[in-house]
Amino acid sequence: MAILKDTEREQLRQLVKACLLEISKLKIELKKCQKESSKIMIQEHTKLQEMNIVQEKKLQNKEDENRKLVKLLEEKDSKIEELQTVKERFKLLTQKPKKDLTSFQSNIYLLLPEKEDNLKNLYDSIIDLGFNELTHQNFEHALRNLERKGYFKSREENRIVLWKKVEKD
Repeated sequence: MAILKDTEREQLRQLVKACLLEISKLKIELKKCQKESSKIMIQEHTKLQEMNIVQEKKLQNKEDENRKLVKLLEEKDSKIEELQTVKERFKLLTQKPKKDLTSFQSNIYLLLPEKEDNLKNLYDSIIDLGFNELTHQNFEHALRNLERKGYFKSREENRIVLWKKVEKD
């Protein structure tokens, strides 16, 4: 191998020193860039988390609002059903009585439920409709008259009289 001259050797040493110095500077610069990049990534991550929290709050508010609206709709639907029932009962109460019945008998016939039931339950249902002055005895008498005219049938089961509405034109 050829022997290098002292000047060449010195130049080579200075060149290596310069390269090592440059590498050292680049390493420092790389660390700065990595720190800055990490800092930016943390900031972006924090911003994304904040945005997610804001979006979740908005979504929660929308869900709460939707629940309130659904509840309002249910309340309105319930109120509409009640009003429909009142309308139907009013229509029944104001229609002309059947030709062989008094107005009172016709009202009782039209307002009582279709299902078979005992006298107490039928009386309670007619009282609930607003016939507050009607006595139990008068109600039973009216049912007997309706039975005589063919609008109700009664039968006894276990010592309880059951009444059933009969469809009649």
